[in-house]
Amino acid sequence: MNHELDLLNSVIKCRSYRTSWDREAYIVIPATPCTGLLYVTENNRSFISGHIRVRGKSDGSYPYHYLQMIDSIFGTDDNTIEVCSGYVKAGTDGAHVTVDINADRDPSQVLDAQIMAPIADESFTRWRADPPYNEKTAKEMYKGKLPNTMKLLTAGARVCKTGSLMFLLLGPQNWQMCPSGVKRIGLVFISVVPNNEIRCLNIFYKYASEPKHRLDEY
Repeated sequence: MNHELDLLNSVIKCRSYRTSWDREAYIVIPATPCTGLLYVTENNRSFISGHIRVRGKSDGSYPYHYLQMIDSIFGTDDNTIEVCSGYVKAGTDGAHVTVDINADRDPSQVLDAQIMAPIADESFTRWRADPPYNEKTAKEMYKGKLPNTMKLLTAGARVCKTGSLMFLLLGPQNWQMCPSGVKRIGLVFISVVPNNEIRCLNIFYKYASEPKHRLDEY
């Protein structure tokens, strides 16, 4: 079965611009309000690439304008679950439900985002995650272990409806593995100033509800 998406006619909601270079046609998407551009090539309209530059925040918070950029390009969604939520609060920054294993961060659900057993299947239409990037950060900032990325994605896919977008912000990791029924549709490199960190926004699309994975597979 073909699961290719025409991003411009499905998930991208903002205005785009067409240009060409050396016989390659591009559809360019401004990363407003961040500095940078995203793009889709005319011969592969099912994958979005790009690079943006943002100013970082402390304490593991999202960089400035990062969430606003997602809403600008992909549209807002009032049924969003935010996992490894940190300082994001339910009812703010577009999050309907927040999940964190650290009760000190006051999430709406104190749960392991790799499982989320109390949350029903197919409850949300958008999933966002900003897990810690290394063991040291996980221990000191989140008071836990570094989560397994595939378990996070698998649990996220379970609680999301078909047609949902999933945004996974990692350190410098080009994450290509997907659970069943999920396809990666984008990779955006992010330069964080002034500390010169590199982060990767991996974007996924849930195209089908598949049999659940056993969590011990990963």
